[in-house]
Amino acid sequence: MTSAVIDRIAIQKRTIRVLFAATVISRAAMSLAFTVAALAIKDMLTNEGFAGLGTATITVGTAGGAFLLSSMMSRSGRNIGLRRGYAVATVGALVSGIAVERGSLTMFLIGMFAFGFGQGATNLARYAAADLAEEEDRAGAISTIVFASTIGAVGGPLLIGPLGAMSESMFSSDLSGPIFGASVAFALSGLIIWLFLRPDPLIVAGGLNSQQATKPKKLGLGPSLRIAWDRPLARLAMFGLVISQAVMVTVMTMTPLHMDAHGHSKAGIGAVISTHTFGMFAFAPLAGWVTRRIGATITIGFGAGTLAIATVMTALAGEAPRLLMFPGLYLLGLGWSLAMVAGSALLTSSVDAEQRVSVQGSVEVLTSIASGAGAVASGFIFQEAGFHMLSIAGTIVAGLLLIGAFTRHRLDIGLSLKPS
Repeated sequence: MTSAVIDRIAIQKRTIRVLFAATVISRAAMSLAFTVAALAIKDMLTNEGFAGLGTATITVGTAGGAFLLSSMMSRSGRNIGLRRGYAVATVGALVSGIAVERGSLTMFLIGMFAFGFGQGATNLARYAAADLAEEEDRAGAISTIVFASTIGAVGGPLLIGPLGAMSESMFSSDLSGPIFGASVAFALSGLIIWLFLRPDPLIVAGGLNSQQATKPKKLGLGPSLRIAWDRPLARLAMFGLVISQAVMVTVMTMTPLHMDAHGHSKAGIGAVISTHTFGMFAFAPLAGWVTRRIGATITIGFGAGTLAIATVMTALAGEAPRLLMFPGLYLLGLGWSLAMVAGSALLTSSVDAEQRVSVQGSVEVLTSIASGAGAVASGFIFQEAGFHMLSIAGTIVAGLLLIGAFTRHRLDIGLSLKPS
């Protein structure tokens, strides 16, 4: 084994460790703010109808951040893109915390928009893990960073009580403390990236536009998405990421309301959502292992099939019995995890190196838009047609992804068997 190969392996191991640490902390920051954002808006407006405004604003910020940060990364590397994303989120969370104390909705939403850049950076971190990985190891590298989210997503909400009590004693609101805590966490994530994500994995991998002999023109959102659309495997990866996100968010968003309408306790609702989160993140290494063993295309199909089973179960949960809600929401998270890890790996491997970062960022934008649209649409469908129809819509869309993935798999088998 040559020294260059050994150095590359050593840099990859260091990269994974740094991204893992930064992701744990940034995901904790997101879980802190997401948990209290709806409560903060409810207090400001004394109206539950607009409680989802904070989440929608974060989603818009995530989409914008993913595009701007990926464009920055394609020119200057992962380090500068990730750390600047966390820096913007640090300021955004600080502004939102001050807004809670002042009772300013406009100021709060501006802060939440900037906060979304932190989520955009965290989402892009999983691609940074794949920059130096061998093709057969990309899914494993991505799944390791996704798994890091488990620790942050579980640990973050545990800090809400102590941070709330601290802010209530120092200021006036117990909701500002968790948001100020998110600001500190994002700052720490950015510091970790700045100090330790060296050498930059994207630079070592030769993925910067400036390093290409032809110096290709900077790709915008439309051209990047057309590149993904024109490549069958990249197109499947894009649909896998977008559809799995939309189905997961649409059903998950209305689950608390559905359970509450049928008399479930807050503790019971929280337990179901925790089970869902566990399914999303805890088994990401399993998703990486499955992708490596059987291939990304068929793994996306299994993810879609799992989402379909999950939404059938939730569609049958007319009065939200725990017998169906717990496994249904768990499988909803697991299906998302399978499709997301496999889709991310497939997108990375099916696009040329000089176009890869731009395409990754553009697909993240599209995924964020799907997430926001799903969250907004879910409320209307739930109100007008019921939770079962919302779930059936998810089953249909997941079924289409399932058909597409296995059709692509069969075509690939057919092409491989043709004589050259």
